[in-house]
Amino acid sequence: GGLGVLSGDHLKASSDALLPLVGVGLLYQNGYLQQKLDPDGWQQEHTPINDFYSLPITPVTRAHGGELVVSVTLTAVEVFLKVWRIDVGRVKLYLLDSNIPRNATAEHREITNQRYGGDDHKRIHQEIVLGIGGLRALKELGLNPTVYHMNEGHSAFLAIERIRLLMAEHALSFEEALQASRVNNV
Repeated sequence: GGLGVLSGDHLKASSDALLPLVGVGLLYQNGYLQQKLDPDGWQQEHTPINDFYSLPITPVTRAHGGELVVSVTLTAVEVFLKVWRIDVGRVKLYLLDSNIPRNATAEHREITNQRYGGDDHKRIHQEIVLGIGGLRALKELGLNPTVYHMNEGHSAFLAIERIRLLMAEHALSFEEALQASRVNNV
């Protein structure tokens, strides 16, 4: 989609300009909609299944060798997210994948099944996974950005997680953490 193209261009331009940037997104099992016309001129569409191991993408591993997995809590259930990496020139793009065996229910495995698929409930789950899970992945990777850019509202839960962390790590009040996070949330 348009935001994906824009984000990809932003990552590549940052790599070319030697800017220190890291991207975070969701890794969708079903590819984006592919369209073709049938012999009668009608649009036919399908969503191919992505085979991550045939793509230029790598599972992120911890220093001890295990795969990097972070988690978020959704409706009182811990949901696990495998972290993958794509190198866009010198810039790293980290993608979160909920379709892993540690997630016991299909509902949780399918959070990263398809973009714009499902209802508002699934959309909110995707946004929590991206915002909160994305920040947790950055922390696990030892990355502490100085500015957090959120593409539209898709990762808005990042701001809430930052406030929570500032309160927990620096003993700030909610108001203090809110003010501290505002200066570098874009």
